[in-house]
Amino acid sequence: MSSVLLRDFLYQLSICSEKAACIARHIRFMHADFNSMIEEKQLDENHQHLDADYKTLADVIIQEVIKRDLRRIYPALTNHIYGEEDGSLKLNSSDEKIFIDVTGTQEDIHNLLKKLFNNKSAESTETLAEIVSSSSNITLSNQCKQSFEKIPHDIFIDLSNIGIWIDPVDGTQQYINGTDGFVDSNTGIIQDGLPAALVLIGCFDLKDGRAVLGVINRAFNEKIDEYRWKGLIYWGTVLSNAKFNNLEDVYKRHENNNQRVLLHGSADVNTFDNILNDWTKMEVSACGNKLLSIALKQANIYLVTKSAAYNWDLCAAHAIIQSINGQILDLRQVINYYQENRTKQNLNLSQFEIIYNNIKPNKFQPKDYACKPFIAYHNQQDLIDMLSLLIVDNILIE
Repeated sequence: MSSVLLRDFLYQLSICSEKAACIARHIRFMHADFNSMIEEKQLDENHQHLDADYKTLADVIIQEVIKRDLRRIYPALTNHIYGEEDGSLKLNSSDEKIFIDVTGTQEDIHNLLKKLFNNKSAESTETLAEIVSSSSNITLSNQCKQSFEKIPHDIFIDLSNIGIWIDPVDGTQQYINGTDGFVDSNTGIIQDGLPAALVLIGCFDLKDGRAVLGVINRAFNEKIDEYRWKGLIYWGTVLSNAKFNNLEDVYKRHENNNQRVLLHGSADVNTFDNILNDWTKMEVSACGNKLLSIALKQANIYLVTKSAAYNWDLCAAHAIIQSINGQILDLRQVINYYQENRTKQNLNLSQFEIIYNNIKPNKFQPKDYACKPFIAYHNQQDLIDMLSLLIVDNILIE
């Protein structure tokens, strides 16, 4: 049977995200050995503006563990779970490419980890193998579990028509360096000091490609001591026009801040200098992190003028943003449409939303899943105001 209760499915996705967060935290603090588990990726044409792009052992293990666990619980999902990584990691020490197989026993996984770490960090690899192989020690906060009660017991989700995009560690470079940034809605100032590691699990409709459910786990939300952290789970759903989320449960926004904040994803940081007017331009690390800032209303607009983000970056946050009546739209299409129809009332802008079912049956190539330039918002008036400025300024969209 492929239909399951929506709240039960959301619970299992949240468990997957919390296990992923535990893996990210454990690997991040394996001290000197952590740096040997980093591979520099070859930049594609969408990321030539970056200094470098990386993947870590955490990226690969997290993705493979989420795939494995969801396939075991929900066989209907088996052939439509997708992720950023190809399931392998090339070791700096030997230049050997190792595929990360987490489908075996705890002993099998431990033996793989010992090989990866060249038989060092015995206690850490044993603990990591235990986390990877079992869900019995993964628990959610009472606050998180209670938030699922918002969803009525009679809402089901047909998993035969659901695809999943996984971004195992959004903000890998910041995760490696131990830095992060988010906008404080009280001051508009970017707060630093948290290692960036958002686990993104986004569900989309296989037929029309629209995002329908998202779970985001901020693995390093609260520091307990030098090596221990608590995470925080955000979720939202727009399945069957039923909009639910837990945002007000986990984040209290202060409404006394009147400034409007623009986050941008352009290679040229000066692109928007001439159109800001009363807008405050902010820089925040990682695409998923910026989109979460929109969902939490810490920022008003996130504008990306080149194809530099991917399906796995957007899908989870897109569903959460829609649950508060926001959207992520194709920038070029919505500018053209608005330019021709701005005098009309009740513009149908949702027809330009980014979709996620462009699955290619051939060998996985990240460039095949690059999203078009886009604009994200939580309030349509902010969108209209920004579109008016973009038309006047004739901004370059790559």
